[in-house]
Amino acid sequence: MVKEKKTDVKVIRGGLLIDGTGAEPIDGARVLVEGSRIKAVGKDIPIPEGAQVINAVGKTVMPGLIDSHLHLWGIRTGEAIERVMRPYELRLIKSIFDAKALLSMGYTTVKDCGGLNAIFLKKAAAEGTLTGLPRIIASGYLLSQTYGHGDMHYFPTEYVDARSTKLHTNFKLLCDGVEQCIKATRFAMREGADFIKVCTTGGMGSERDNPSQVQFNLDEIRAIVRAAAQAGRFVTTHCEGSLAAAKQSILGGIKTIDHAFVVDDECIAMAKEQGTIFVSTLELVRGLSSGDQPEALEMAHKARPWAKVVIESYKQIHKSGAVLAAGSDCTGRPSFKFGTSAKELEDLVSLCGFTPMDAIVAATKHGAMACFMESQTGTVESGKLADIILIDGNPLVDIKVLQDPKRIRMVMLEGRIEIER
Repeated sequence: MVKEKKTDVKVIRGGLLIDGTGAEPIDGARVLVEGSRIKAVGKDIPIPEGAQVINAVGKTVMPGLIDSHLHLWGIRTGEAIERVMRPYELRLIKSIFDAKALLSMGYTTVKDCGGLNAIFLKKAAAEGTLTGLPRIIASGYLLSQTYGHGDMHYFPTEYVDARSTKLHTNFKLLCDGVEQCIKATRFAMREGADFIKVCTTGGMGSERDNPSQVQFNLDEIRAIVRAAAQAGRFVTTHCEGSLAAAKQSILGGIKTIDHAFVVDDECIAMAKEQGTIFVSTLELVRGLSSGDQPEALEMAHKARPWAKVVIESYKQIHKSGAVLAAGSDCTGRPSFKFGTSAKELEDLVSLCGFTPMDAIVAATKHGAMACFMESQTGTVESGKLADIILIDGNPLVDIKVLQDPKRIRMVMLEGRIEIER
C-alpha cells in the first residue's frame, strides 16, 4: 500500500499574530507556509486547495523563540568534580535530551557559546541521525588568555588547553599574543565553529579571576576578529563586569557583548554606531545571587555584587534603543534546567522595564540578529524560514505563559511540525 504524501503547503489561520517585529498584533491572521518557508502573511490570504489547515482560533501565533546564549554541556549535578569524574559520552547523551527540551518549549534556534556537544548535535541533526532538536548555532571551542575565564585554574596547565589535554570534556583554547590568537581562531573554525567565542573579562565560574578584570588586549581582539571575518564568521564575547573591556571589545569589532553587567552612555553609543548587540543573562545572575541554585553556591559570592548592577544596565540599554537579545546562560544545572529559558523574558518585564512585546522581540527578532540569522528567521514574514509556535494564551497579557509546556501547543521548525499537543 502506498502511503499518501502529506502536503507541503500549510495555512495557520484564525490566531492572534505577534510577528516578532514589535508591530501591533493582528487578530484573525493567516500564515501561508510552502515547504520550509513562509510564503505570505495577512488577513485575506486565500487557502490553496489541498493545503493542511492549522486552526489557531483563540491562540497566539509567534516566531519560534531564540536563546542567544547557553551551553549544552550535558551536566547532571553542576559540581566541578563532574568535569573529571563523569564520562564525556554520558554528557553527550544527556545533551540530546536537553536540546529536545528546548524545542519542546518553543525554542527553535539556540546559540551555544562554548562546548563540544553542540557541534556534534548539529552535525547529527543535519545528517538526520537525530530529530526533534532546535537549530543550533555553535562556537564549539572557547578562546581564553592564560589566567583568563576559560583557564581552569584548578588544573595543571597541561590539562587546560583542548589541543594538548587528555581531559575529553575540555573545550578551552589558551592563546596569548596576536599569533597565538590567530592560530586558536583558525583551529576553532577547523573544528566546525559557526562563530568564535572569546572571554574578554573574568567571570563568576572561574576560580581565581573575577568579572571586573579586563582580559586580552585590543591587538589580540582585532586579530581574532580579522581571522574570523576572513572565513565569514563573527565573534561573541563573554564580557561581564568591566566597562573598559566592553568598550575595548566593541572597538575591536566583536559583534555581541554577552552578559554586559556594566554599561554607560558612551559604551551604548559605541555599540549602536558599530551595530553591536548586547545579550542578557539576568536569570542566571539573579538565581546565583539569591541562592536559588544551591549546586552553584561557590559562584554566589561573585554574583551578589552584580545582581542590582546588571538590572540597571539592561534598563539603560533598553531605554537607549540599543539592541538587546535574550539569553539564559543555561547549562542544565538541576535548579536551572533546559526548557526554562523563558524565565529570562519574565525577568526583563518585571525588573528591567521591558513590555511583554519588548521581551518577545528580544527573544525573536533580536535573537536572530545575535545569531546573525536575521535574514532567515526571528520574525513571521514572507520569505523567512517557517519557525513558528502556537501558544494557548496571550503572552502580551501574561509573559509567563511561555514557561508553561501545556500552553506550547505547536512548534514548527522550517515548515515541519515538530511538537503538537
